[in-house]
Amino acid sequence: MTRGRLVLFVLFFGSVWGAVEAILGGALHRAQVPQAAVSLTIIAFAILTFARIYCPQPGSSTLIASCAMLFKFVNAPFWGCHLLGIFLLGAAFDLVLLATGHDLLSSRQRIVRNALFGVVTTYLGFALFAVLITYVFRYDYWAREGLPRVLNHIFVGGTMAALGSAIAVPCAARLAEVLKASRFAPLEFPSRLATGGISLLMLVLWGLAVTISFS
Repeated sequence: MTRGRLVLFVLFFGSVWGAVEAILGGALHRAQVPQAAVSLTIIAFAILTFARIYCPQPGSSTLIASCAMLFKFVNAPFWGCHLLGIFLLGAAFDLVLLATGHDLLSSRQRIVRNALFGVVTTYLGFALFAVLITYVFRYDYWAREGLPRVLNHIFVGGTMAALGSAIAVPCAARLAEVLKASRFAPLEFPSRLATGGISLLMLVLWGLAVTISFS
């Protein structure tokens, strides 16, 4: 994959994830839905898995997360801890892939491995976030409750998200491979056509995120 096409895909998948965070995440937090991070994490790992089939380069998931973080700036009110949460999900995804040498291919023999990857990566992302936000950055909302909130986030929210990711990761991997191999493969169109279409879609996603967040 050329560097230009990699950048395009990172921006595209980061925009999709970011729009979900800004629109759905903003709505869930305004409605004070318990364990809102669970559904957002499952969707995020589905997006990252799909993206990894198209962008197998090491580190691409962290780059996608960094792009997605930008969308949180359109949320009102702004929660800085969400930026760390998004970044760490992408970093955890890359770290587990690097440590295990897993490639997310979706053959039947790999379904269980993909499911286990989803579980391990979810727990790692939740644990990193809870420990860092509480004991390193000492974010007041988390530091006030300390260990009980950390354990609740990892073992209650993390377990719910892990179960969802165990389904989402294999399904997303399979869907990505089917689309990539099919005649109708939107992300495999000739460079100029793909660039124009993806750029337009990113503008639409940014427009929706800004409009809905401030409506």
